[in-house]
Amino acid sequence: MDLAVEQAAREITAEVVAQAPEGWTECVLRGYGRRASTGLAGGGYVVPSRPGLFFRLPSLHQSLAALASWFRESHGWESIVLELTCRPSGAFELVVFRGALQPGGGREDGWTLTIDPGFQLSEPGAADGAEPSGLRQAGDPAEAVQRLRAVLRQHAERFGAEAEMPAPVTEAQFAAAERHLGQSLPADLRALYLEADGDGGSEALARYCWLPLDGALAERDDYIGVPTWFGWELGWRQVVFDADPPNTVRRCSGHPGWLPFATRFDGNFFAVDLAPAPDGRPGQVIEVGRDFDDGPRYVASSVTAWLGQALGRPDPHAPQQSGDGYRQLVVSALDERLAPGVQAIHLNDAPSPVDLVPLSATPHLRRLHLNRCATTDLSPVAALPVEDLAIDLASEADLMPLADHPHLASLAVGSETPTDLAPLRTLPALRSLDLSRCPTPDLALLADLPGLRYLALSATQWTALIAAGRLPAHLAAARVAGAPPLTAALDLLAGLGVDTSAAYHLSGTVDDAS
Repeated sequence: MDLAVEQAAREITAEVVAQAPEGWTECVLRGYGRRASTGLAGGGYVVPSRPGLFFRLPSLHQSLAALASWFRESHGWESIVLELTCRPSGAFELVVFRGALQPGGGREDGWTLTIDPGFQLSEPGAADGAEPSGLRQAGDPAEAVQRLRAVLRQHAERFGAEAEMPAPVTEAQFAAAERHLGQSLPADLRALYLEADGDGGSEALARYCWLPLDGALAERDDYIGVPTWFGWELGWRQVVFDADPPNTVRRCSGHPGWLPFATRFDGNFFAVDLAPAPDGRPGQVIEVGRDFDDGPRYVASSVTAWLGQALGRPDPHAPQQSGDGYRQLVVSALDERLAPGVQAIHLNDAPSPVDLVPLSATPHLRRLHLNRCATTDLSPVAALPVEDLAIDLASEADLMPLADHPHLASLAVGSETPTDLAPLRTLPALRSLDLSRCPTPDLALLADLPGLRYLALSATQWTALIAAGRLPAHLAAARVAGAPPLTAALDLLAGLGVDTSAAYHLSGTVDDAS
């Protein structure tokens, strides 16, 4: 069966050679293949006379899909990663391994290595032991039914016909649903389902589709009820933001206590929150789904109040919201746009050194990224609840202001001069660290960080750390930065204790006989 792999490699190489730009010396293709998708990530043609330019690559979807299928059948690998190096002579080298490795999206993004595939970073609000709310439900079943009927009348007036509503939910269906949920439905939502089991897809609730109860349970089980995990390439620095008002909704991207009941079929849902944060109410309405992986949005104190919003009526139980607008800012200066509700700032291409003192206007800041700019003083960050920090340090700066920071969970540091890493020992929440853009410091102290689960280093740094025998004991994932070949990533994975003996290697030329 190896002939199928050889044939695919020759066909890809032939296409690469046929479409190559003038003056190329090699083409490195890094790709992945899964049951549902294939693609290229990183690599490309190397043309020494035109460095930095990107040249179009041939479409390789079918070939990658064929390779993924072959390794799934022959090796049992549900996903693969591969690197194919092609040369003008028609020679090629192919390396394939299972999906424990993932290529980065850019030329210098390296490889992400999964050491413990069963481990995922936790989210602050996902734990069952979180402090419960002491508030009562705000919904009124009778008022909710009246408002439902008023909303349906508005729909009929707008479209000239009444929506055909399904039969109500039976008591037996309620009992089964509540056994499945492990708790009771909010009284006002239950009252609505005693009127009809959803709106039959008519989008009668202020142009939202009211889901049937079994459909709501299915969405909760398949999508809404579990935290979102994009894998280590993105997930190592995941932050879940607080809702507005703060502490009303759990800080997580999914929870089994969230039951979606309405949607516009855009991947987002209105859900009743059966497990609110301490300042929220059971049965409050939140918005969750595709566009809310960084945290849900508070909508109303109850389904009754949500229906009232559709009728232009105020929510008497709604807590005070800040009205600050966006939780995230992308800016080129720290200026008057900063407001208390801002929780993430991406500062791009600002004049260096950047003065971080204006951040005092953002007391709820959880993410700060300085991109292509540097700072001399991190002291303003010490007083903020920042969990994800990516910074470049000017030559006179250091990490000492971060000592004992109680919240900092992911840290990426760039510097042109050696940086003292001793303050890292004092960070109780630190779980993810990227030092790949720092001159090689004394990395031995990384073994003293028991909570570290993700580490990104350059290939040179990894070699030194492994040679010193001072690897962090509990790494679940790692990244080798830069543009090392897949073979170097495999060597690192082996150095981290993962068996790479099954890696597939093949070399040949386009003209090889089949």
